[in-house]
Amino acid sequence: MIAKTKTKKAATKGTKGPGIPATIAEQIRDLITRGSLSPDVHLGQTQLAERFSVSRVPVREALKLLAAEGIVIHDPNRGFFVASLSSDEARQLYRIRHLLEVELLSTIEWPTPAQLTALEAQLKRVEALLDAGRRAEWALAQREFLCTVFELSKEQVLVREVLRLWMLTDRYRSLLPAPLMPESASKGVKMVGERHLLDALATRDRARLLKVFEEDRGRIEQLLLGILQSRGI
Repeated sequence: MIAKTKTKKAATKGTKGPGIPATIAEQIRDLITRGSLSPDVHLGQTQLAERFSVSRVPVREALKLLAAEGIVIHDPNRGFFVASLSSDEARQLYRIRHLLEVELLSTIEWPTPAQLTALEAQLKRVEALLDAGRRAEWALAQREFLCTVFELSKEQVLVREVLRLWMLTDRYRSLLPAPLMPESASKGVKMVGERHLLDALATRDRARLLKVFEEDRGRIEQLLLGILQSRGI
């Protein structure tokens, strides 16, 4: 059983603050991503309201937000459920991500020396967290690094869409073995993509930048689809 989760101080019973549903949605999304709430699990509004110490109103609004994202399924007769995993969905989501992220990398402006220094610091933190086996923190730091890279592009609508797609693929990403960690060492999974990406940015080599990205993302997609297939999903 998962212990009660504390929401922001304003999230008390009966409160309807505009930010509370979004806060609850974020926490439910995190529980789904980490596997604490499994695919097809029924999301009882009363139980969630008790867990987050709020009324059912913001919980229902939070579940509607997640249903709009596709992370949660709403059956009018049965309630809300965590969406099932699907290899077909994963293939399509990662394909869309792949296309948009390539487009962003094709339009980025080369980073300044100061920006390169900041990116190097971010990547070193990613590598340190990975070496320490702190997977959850590593995943967040890796995302921050990639987000910084993509935001070098002026195509901010595409950046926002990529960030939205990241949320949709988070629950699939959790199935992947973390690079260099004990459980993935035997699979030969190594974190080289980000380092090569930064090297290409530093040398302003667009062809290499795209090649490194294509190879790294292609490997990740094939690994994920293989995992889903092995599970009969």
